[in-house]
Amino acid sequence: RGKLDVVADDGRQVFVTLGDGAVFGEVSILNIPGNKTGNRRTANVRSVGYSDLFSLSKDDLWEALSEYPEAKQSLLEKGKQILMKDDLIDEEKARLEEAAHETLKQKIDRLECNLDSMSTRFSRLLAEYSSFQVRIKKYMTKVEQKIGANSETFDL
Repeated sequence: RGKLDVVADDGRQVFVTLGDGAVFGEVSILNIPGNKTGNRRTANVRSVGYSDLFSLSKDDLWEALSEYPEAKQSLLEKGKQILMKDDLIDEEKARLEEAAHETLKQKIDRLECNLDSMSTRFSRLLAEYSSFQVRIKKYMTKVEQKIGANSETFDL
């Protein structure tokens, strides 16, 4: 509830007025590759009268975005467009950082795949072991029964 003005550094020029449900400050916490500002704020915001403001920490945002990869990608793209519009992004640095990040993502994907494979193999091994235990128990029961039957004939 309320209105916020995005203003110039001098506080006089109003670039845009934000209304209910608007967000600001996302560019500074998104760690957008190639950001020339070093993830510092890129705008000044001033309340026009009374406004309800809600704050989301960087850690909480990233935790939430980890569960919603499409929203994460959308926010990162929006932030990148904002930075590009204001010439606050280094394209070459962005490409290098994205390549390094993608490599890390690929490593994580490979590890997840290997973990899934190992989990499947372990499940199969456990099933084989359980089956082997059942067969051994049946075999031992038969052997015990034969030994028991044979010992009765020798007790006479």
